[in-house]
Amino acid sequence: MKVLYIPLDERPCNWGYPQMVAHLQPNLELVVPPLDLLGCKKQAADVPQLWQWLHSQIADCLVAILSIEMLVYGGLLPSRLHHHDRETLSVRLNQIRQLKQVHPALTILASNLIMRTPAYNSGEEEPDYYADYGEAIFRWGWLQDKQARQGLTEAETVELDERDRNIPAEYLTDYRQRRDRNLAVNQQTLDLVDEGTLAFLSIPQDDSALYGFTALDQQQIGRQIRQRRLQTKVHLYPGADEVGCTLLARAYGFLTGKQPQVYSLYSAVNGDGIVPLYEDRPLGESVKAHILAAGARVAFSPQTADFVLAINTPGKVMQEAWDNPIKDLTYTSHRSLRFFVESIGALLAEGKAVAIADVAFANGGETELVQLLDDAALWDGLLAYAGWNTNCNTLGTVLATAILGSNGADSAILDYNKIYHLLDGWAYQTVTRMEMVRTYLPSLGASYYDFNGQEPTINQEMARRMLAAWEETIRQSFQRWQIDLKVSSPWQRMFEVGLELTLRDRGSNASFP
Repeated sequence: MKVLYIPLDERPCNWGYPQMVAHLQPNLELVVPPLDLLGCKKQAADVPQLWQWLHSQIADCLVAILSIEMLVYGGLLPSRLHHHDRETLSVRLNQIRQLKQVHPALTILASNLIMRTPAYNSGEEEPDYYADYGEAIFRWGWLQDKQARQGLTEAETVELDERDRNIPAEYLTDYRQRRDRNLAVNQQTLDLVDEGTLAFLSIPQDDSALYGFTALDQQQIGRQIRQRRLQTKVHLYPGADEVGCTLLARAYGFLTGKQPQVYSLYSAVNGDGIVPLYEDRPLGESVKAHILAAGARVAFSPQTADFVLAINTPGKVMQEAWDNPIKDLTYTSHRSLRFFVESIGALLAEGKAVAIADVAFANGGETELVQLLDDAALWDGLLAYAGWNTNCNTLGTVLATAILGSNGADSAILDYNKIYHLLDGWAYQTVTRMEMVRTYLPSLGASYYDFNGQEPTINQEMARRMLAAWEETIRQSFQRWQIDLKVSSPWQRMFEVGLELTLRDRGSNASFP
């Protein structure tokens, strides 16, 4: 089974994670473009050259998973920075229609984000002027939308007038014009679904908010989906960087005819009702959305499920992982983590497969959960784990891993996926990252977004600290493996890392991969 995959961008979460998931099934081949075709951060990919590569590889593929951002704009960040006119964007999008005409038997699954509107000042992933006016642009859109939908308080009216005066007109014009062009691409992509060119379209929503530019665009797209009766073929939900994994799981289900059933177990009684950071809806609604987008079904009991998705949530208030272990009181008063772990153990003892979505904190896994699972010696028996960035980034990743992993995957590959995500989502994002930022980087004259030419030294120190956290915490689990680790920094910043992970079997001395 051969599947072609065009990722959202070149970072490990988009380029590498789906390949890790695909390796769980030996009869599945994922054809992925080389990294040098995918651009770099704000530098767009050479779209015509990427299309040439695609046409050279597609002939014997059964399914294509395509990122509209990559094939139309040259990547995720270029979609927020480009100056292409509508005609250029439409011509590029039309190449997908032409692809289907040449290969009518090809099943095409696609993703297309609604352009985000961050609520803070930073030009790291946005136009340069967003470094000074990002929060103001977000608030301007938020207030305009709220005024139209609900009305403003007197204080909000005063604030809107102030924002109008203080945001340079050329910046707001540039931002709004790009949003309009991107919205037109969103709408034209719906046309591809309506006519049958795309079998399925995922619209993951990055950095959602109740009001504002993104909410306005989401309303328009949602209205068109309903008017065209495309609800089963177009899914709109929070997320972004997990979408390659989600669509791979859906493609696998299409190719095998399998539609696994997933039962959700929450660590807190009110966990499914919490609205996570960076998202716009209750966590339980996102869980259902991601299960369906991955081509699975919701099970209503553990007994009827193919696997249990154990979801570690906050008790009431979600914090950032760098606040861990300084937790809000409701992490204990409104949640029983000990009962959650005991429940997982009982399910495993009954022979039920269990995967863990660790979303109690944003931007990293929870140390106490990692410790408790190790103390109970449960890690080796788990099907999958993820706990990185946003709630929905984690959900999509762990669901895809569990869906492919629950179909007789080799235990070594399952361990590799679990260890990788523990090192990345917990040992790096929760433990190592802010330690480095607070103490180590200043000693080198470096910072979160500026490595001051010290990238090799910083990467080595990150790997050392991650392995030290592992050795200190993981005492009873994964004893089969010796871990060799190298770290890279794809965008020369502390937000994400790339891991070159090798596992060596202590018994046979064989290495994996």
